[in-house]
Amino acid sequence: MSSSSISHEQNKLDEIATAEASKHEAKGRRKPFGPPWEPAYWGKWQTIMFALRALGIPEGASILDVGVGVGWTTVFLAEAGFRPAGVDIAPAIIEIARERARRTGVQAEFVVADMDTMALDRQFDAALVFDALHHSTRQAVVVDRIANHLLPGGWVLFGEPSWLHDFSPGARRTTRDLGWVERGVRIRALKRDCAASELGNFRRFYEGTAPYASLQGFAWQLARLVGARVSCAPQMSVWLAAQRS
Repeated sequence: MSSSSISHEQNKLDEIATAEASKHEAKGRRKPFGPPWEPAYWGKWQTIMFALRALGIPEGASILDVGVGVGWTTVFLAEAGFRPAGVDIAPAIIEIARERARRTGVQAEFVVADMDTMALDRQFDAALVFDALHHSTRQAVVVDRIANHLLPGGWVLFGEPSWLHDFSPGARRTTRDLGWVERGVRIRALKRDCAASELGNFRRFYEGTAPYASLQGFAWQLARLVGARVSCAPQMSVWLAAQRS
């Protein structure tokens, strides 16, 4: 399928339209700081940094950040000493990301591109796909696109909602009201798609719990930790790293 035919699919047009309609809202420009953003984002960022270090991604490495939204992960990667390039399908959201990079004084590149068809004419030391793959109906195609943008030996880190997302009232509401694709990501299927694109040497990572202030909160967070280790847990992303051969 050509790039133009994919970009005119209704769910993608809806994503672009949503970004255009909300580009002046302050909440998008400050993500993940303050309401309505949950403190859980900081636990997810902690997991990203932990995984990148565990994978041996050195300071100064080039990182492709896929489906970046307002670009906060890309800016954080730049502040952490990496050389990131963020891609997103929505031009309005890329404008916000570029403005944020200018405001914070970091060197970060942003490109308008559909992750299903992106072709940036260069390869990267690593890639990050956080909270993005679950918006695509073509997981295998996206994984293959990412693999083609990795240098030999390069790692990709995926952090996505689990299969529980399929039953999330919030996800269903987003699909109904905004037209976006919202689906859970299964680790077994993701590994299969990675292997088909010559990505392997898989490594799993697990995010920590949220803060708590009571014995009941402790019990809930303990249950989430155990659940995430065994299969998955509510509000916890599933994390998988794969290396290009």
